[in-house]
Amino acid sequence: MTSILSRLSPVPYFPSYKGPYEVGTIDLEVPVSQFVDEGLTPPCPSHSGIPTIQFRIFYPAALKGQATGVQGANWVPSPRKEYVAAYCRFAGAGEFLANVLSYIPRHLYYIQIPAYSNHNLLGFPSKFPVVVFSHGLGGTRNTYSYITASLAAYGCVVFCPEHRDGSAPATFIREPKRKSGLDELQRSTENEPPKIEVEGVPQTPSSSGSDCEDGSGGNSSQDEKEKKKQTDGSGESKGEKSKKEKTHTSKVKGVTRRRIDYISQAHEISPVTAATRNKQLEIRLWELGVLYAVIQELDKGWREENIDEDLYLTGVKKTGDISRLLKMFEGRLDVASPGSITWTGHSFGAATTTQFVKSCWYAPLFKQNGELKEPLYVPSDYLLRHFHPDGTIAKTSKAPSAVLLDTWCLPLLGDRTRVMWKLPIPGPTIGIFSQQFFKWKENLRGFRHVMNRKGGAFESEWFKEAQQEEDKAPTISIPTNAQATKDEILPQVHKLHRTSSLDVTPQLPTGFRQGDEAKLNEDESTEAAISEAEEDMETLSLKRTQSRKSQLSIPGQPDRRFYYVVESAHMSQSDFGILFPTSAKYLLRVADSEAVLDLNVRALTEFLREGGKNVAGYGDEERDGDIFGEGVVKGWELVDLELGDEGLKKSEGLKKVGEVIEEAKKKVGEVKSEPKEGGPRL
Repeated sequence: MTSILSRLSPVPYFPSYKGPYEVGTIDLEVPVSQFVDEGLTPPCPSHSGIPTIQFRIFYPAALKGQATGVQGANWVPSPRKEYVAAYCRFAGAGEFLANVLSYIPRHLYYIQIPAYSNHNLLGFPSKFPVVVFSHGLGGTRNTYSYITASLAAYGCVVFCPEHRDGSAPATFIREPKRKSGLDELQRSTENEPPKIEVEGVPQTPSSSGSDCEDGSGGNSSQDEKEKKKQTDGSGESKGEKSKKEKTHTSKVKGVTRRRIDYISQAHEISPVTAATRNKQLEIRLWELGVLYAVIQELDKGWREENIDEDLYLTGVKKTGDISRLLKMFEGRLDVASPGSITWTGHSFGAATTTQFVKSCWYAPLFKQNGELKEPLYVPSDYLLRHFHPDGTIAKTSKAPSAVLLDTWCLPLLGDRTRVMWKLPIPGPTIGIFSQQFFKWKENLRGFRHVMNRKGGAFESEWFKEAQQEEDKAPTISIPTNAQATKDEILPQVHKLHRTSSLDVTPQLPTGFRQGDEAKLNEDESTEAAISEAEEDMETLSLKRTQSRKSQLSIPGQPDRRFYYVVESAHMSQSDFGILFPTSAKYLLRVADSEAVLDLNVRALTEFLREGGKNVAGYGDEERDGDIFGEGVVKGWELVDLELGDEGLKKSEGLKKVGEVIEEAKKKVGEVKSEPKEGGPRL
């Protein structure tokens, strides 16, 4: 009856989760000062000034049907009107129009996540595996709730941070009163060069990727000229004025909230976008490091002296109730052993996960040889010991598992990420692409390098061209405005538009613009050509055999797995497809959004079981034998990890495909022509 009423209601709804447990959830915003003061994390990046971290936790609450209380947490975060307006701005509406439109789709306010807010944690088992999920562009802490809550329904505790780097449509910071942890940051930035902005992102010459011979960040004559351009007669930076204009603060019931808006940036590979995305990535990495400290504090037992008006738990006001909900995680999280947390993310979040895991794993190496210049993130010793108990890469070290959904490689191709890009991701890794991202061949090549056991060799075209012309790494100057980008700072920008196979419009949650399908298919590979041919089971078997060979385990090397889901879009791994299935079907050609998400969940849970995590079984079985097995699962395609066919021209690749198909058909014909026993041949 409930299901029928849900279908009649205009309010979008989620199907129930497949796991054996009911799901609980709490929504937190925690000041970072405690963790900075205690040396558990470095201060926030100097260009961000972020005093809190915000995240949602999903966890097993009870056996199916045995939870108490009212099910339902708001899918649109609070303040809901502001978030709806932010999504309207994200889609291209101006400030005034977005505020008007935020009143219209009021039924969106009532979308509920089918989880029990502030429920007690399940009483068994003794410890739960921990997963951290980083969202992509246009995402929030709630946007991937179906995947993350499904993991909780199978027995995981999942932490979903909301990044304050300008990648969310909007996010809100409750200004805490306890700011002692930021004193060190304020002192350390007093003598920094003047800040400038790129599309609303504060920049400094020293952190832009430019390399001065003496290592200084702001003493050159060019810097002085830049400073003059940035100031008016009053001496106040134009960038600072712009930042003030873009900063929105409000005060409700004595609480000051600061709004950070989405940063619109082109997806073309260029020095400007690389530097800007690196700035955002710097904030994201720091947030994951703080979240690690929070997780450890929860497992140790949250101290009551750290529960005050600065710590905000949605729906709970009494200090005693907050203390009870935080204390329920004490000793229940499987985080004590090295590398025990599983790090996951989608799109920009997958790039964040890749960079974070590498930054933590290789930190001792760079401490020893000092090769890493201007690192995006240097983990605290506290975090470093989670990967390397002895402080260095040794026998006691253990690399964590990583799950990368529709990895967007562009943020990993900048100057400041280059060293990490060339190193292999250290632990067991699974990549799952939508079919839409699988067809983006330039990004696919990059991801194959991410998954390569020898590390990345693929470099962005703009870097290679500049290197060939100048016989050195290009110096990236940060332009002050769009006209400067075009006319003065980057004369090579005309080359950049032909280096990327896809001009992506960021104002869509999918990351793609409608009508890009032709471009996506321009450089189709052998695999794509085979999938579009009329295949029989023999051909499919040949394909899968070759792909399995590329993913075979190598002694002493971490496992690699790579799949894509047929008839899926970039949006399919978020909640949008399952909440708006009709739009997904007709606009994105996703026939069954729920089936797409279920394949992702099956793969993630089996990947955790494979890694020895205490996750509930698949149905009546302990393991899901089909999802990584040799059989055929509808819509689930294994992808070849090898880079060998990238050098083939399209015509050569098609010729090779034709030969494989003809050979397979010939074999099938021979089988059919053989007489069957006990009857005449027809």
